[in-house]
Amino acid sequence: MEIRELKKDGDLKALVQLSKDFFYEYESNHSYFFKIDKIEDDDIIGYFARFVDNKDRKAFVAVEGGVIVGYISVLIQEQASYWKIKRIGHISGLMVHPDNRRKGIGRKLLQSAVNYFKEKKIRQYTLFTSVNNKSGIEFYEKCGLERLYTTFFGKV
Repeated sequence: MEIRELKKDGDLKALVQLSKDFFYEYESNHSYFFKIDKIEDDDIIGYFARFVDNKDRKAFVAVEGGVIVGYISVLIQEQASYWKIKRIGHISGLMVHPDNRRKGIGRKLLQSAVNYFKEKKIRQYTLFTSVNNKSGIEFYEKCGLERLYTTFFGKV
């Protein structure tokens, strides 16, 4: 298994089904908020294209037997001037195909993100997940991440 940077040619289309699987799996985390309306292949390709050749964004893929089985996408965000931390990393997506979980792939992808942040002199990063993503939360805590804040959802 190899972890490498996302390539524009070939990789973008290869991420379509894995990314759709991510969103459909995520639907189960809330009865309404995370429900998918319609996902177009071009939406996914366009999303990942923004992580190629961008100085403040990067995506890494896990490849096994020539097939992409996981990915992580990261970016660096500028914070408001009143915050002490001026630039912060953010993990915007982490997915490992269900057939390839519990093999250390997620941890290796996360380490690639951390290494990228270190190269960019970023000392802190955030990651969003649903409170109902129990296995994800357990994984992130095992990797040393700590809970930062809670977002509430209301209906009008």
